[in-house]
Amino acid sequence: MNQLLLLSVVCICVYASVQAKVMPMMKAHDLVINANGELVWADELTSVPDACDFHCTDQDLPVCAHNGQCLQMFTSSCTMSSYNCRHPQKRFDTVENWRCRENWAPMCSEAERKELKLQ
Repeated sequence: MNQLLLLSVVCICVYASVQAKVMPMMKAHDLVINANGELVWADELTSVPDACDFHCTDQDLPVCAHNGQCLQMFTSSCTMSSYNCRHPQKRFDTVENWRCRENWAPMCSEAERKELKLQ
C-alpha cells in the first residue's frame, strides 16, 4: 500500500513538472528610441546613458554659431556640440565671433530660442 501511495505521489509530481511552463519576465510592449537613437523596450530606457551628456567646463571660450536663419552665442563649443547632438535637425555651425558682435545676421529672437529649445 505504501509503495502504491509513493508511486502515485511520484506520478503526480512528474505530471505537474511536465505541465508547468516557465513564463518569461514581462516586458513592456512599447518600443521607444533612447538618447543614443537605438530602439529599446520602454522598461530598459532608464538604464541607457545619454550620449549627448557632454561634460563641458566653464574654461572654454564662447562661440558664435549660425543655423541658417539666426545667430546664437553659445558659452562654448562643447555646449554647442551638446545642443547639436540633442537636436540634429536644428544644427548650428560655428562662425566667426565678430558676426555675433556686429549683427552680421539677426540674433535668434526669444520666440526662435524657445522653438529651438535654447532656453
